[in-house]
Amino acid sequence: MPKDIEELLPGAIETFSARKLHCAETVLSTMARYWEQDMTHIPRIATAFGGGMASMQRDCGAFTGALMAIGLILGREEGGDRIKAYAAARAFMAWFEGNHSRMCREIVGTDFSDTEQMAQFSAPGGGHETICEPLVAEVCRYLARTIERRGKE
Repeated sequence: MPKDIEELLPGAIETFSARKLHCAETVLSTMARYWEQDMTHIPRIATAFGGGMASMQRDCGAFTGALMAIGLILGREEGGDRIKAYAAARAFMAWFEGNHSRMCREIVGTDFSDTEQMAQFSAPGGGHETICEPLVAEVCRYLARTIERRGKE
């Protein structure tokens, strides 16, 4: 495991910035690397969660990617206990909702179906760079700090 999430974030954000992965895929793949988990189905499993759930601008991709990452590290095997995953998910949800809207459109202030707005959002210095990139990094930092702490309890 990398000693610090900061070792992975520059490469993850660079990939995200280049649009090779979207928010949910970036959070899930970054945390899987950080926790040294199987990457076999990543980013495929997170693909439909991008753009606020299939580009519908509903639940933020960083939010849904984090929930998938929590399941990846704390999720149960068939028939197993889900208490740790639910507790971590609830704590994450409370933290996220205390700091951000869950709705992608509210976070970015852009209508993805409007080509002019989307061009501004995607341009250098636009919302993708100034809003989404920092949010993805913030979510990954939260998960690394919180799940590590939970693992030591």
